[in-house]
Amino acid sequence: MLKVLLVDDEAPILNNLNKVIPWKDIGMEVIGLARSGMEAMALAEENDPDLVLCDIRMPVMDGLTFITKLRENGSDAEIFLLTGYQEFEYAREAIKLRVKDYISKPIHYFELEDRIREIGEEIRKKRVKEKYFSTVSLIDSEPNPDSVKKAPEQLMTAALDYINTQLGADLGIEELSDYLGISSSYFCLLFKNHVGITFVEYLTKQRMEAAKFLLTNSDKNIAQIGAFVGYHERRYFTKVFQKATGMTPSEFREVCGGSSVL
Repeated sequence: MLKVLLVDDEAPILNNLNKVIPWKDIGMEVIGLARSGMEAMALAEENDPDLVLCDIRMPVMDGLTFITKLRENGSDAEIFLLTGYQEFEYAREAIKLRVKDYISKPIHYFELEDRIREIGEEIRKKRVKEKYFSTVSLIDSEPNPDSVKKAPEQLMTAALDYINTQLGADLGIEELSDYLGISSSYFCLLFKNHVGITFVEYLTKQRMEAAKFLLTNSDKNIAQIGAFVGYHERRYFTKVFQKATGMTPSEFREVCGGSSVL
């Protein structure tokens, strides 16, 4: 069973999250309910959750501060953000902290359940791969002596962290492999085996998820959002976004109820 931590300062929402979602039916168990970041931190340290559903604005310690501390403590839990905010800075920080997904309040529980099921499957696949790679030694043709002893999962954690903090940069395989201290060929092999898709596919996917988040949760215009996620030509950003989602950024923003700023 995957372990889930629920965090929201509003008791009715917290109770609904606990009772409405059929956690056991989807192979999960709620290991704690917290009404502040401080309470959540204590529960996370004790139980090491696989998935955290977390509100942004809470007393004592807000959601983003809690997630920051969670990451600093080495947790790779998937984060599902509950947000009612339209603030660009909140969105920016959430992206850097590797927030998996988000849903705007008021919460549509059927939609939330479907997304949680998907995330659960992704977590399970990730766990299987981690177990596999912990028992298999991948040999690089020209390994860097400083990093040869690093476990594949450590390298990939570092790679994913780097990618998610550099979405707006002109990021490439050479830069990442140099950052990790391994060859490009080893990086490509390791990345595909660990993540399941190529580096370019993953980078594009993350950029699109970040763009969708910003289109829904900020009032920045399309060009600004495109630049933030690494596309400095609006026309090209629109082309990539439409290919990924079936909609232009403007259409997506209109459908999802974001700001109408163009």
